[in-house]
Amino acid sequence: MKLITALCIQLLMVGASIADINATSLTIKNGKFIVAQSYCGMCADAATACRIKCNGSGTCIQACDDDFRDCVDQNCRRRY
Repeated sequence: MKLITALCIQLLMVGASIADINATSLTIKNGKFIVAQSYCGMCADAATACRIKCNGSGTCIQACDDDFRDCVDQNCRRRY
């Protein structure tokens, strides 16, 4: 039983380690599953919340898009 549980957890961790950068990451700390959102995901959530607050105003939506682009440039670009 312990072997099956260990194999399942290992498979889950391997899947989480190869997940896309925009996806959430899954880790295990102190026997608990911790789901953390990446910076790119936070940028997308902030942009969506900003657009909802705009109520259809074009200049406001453009400002949200600009903020999103800046957030992505600062936090999501892979550095080589």
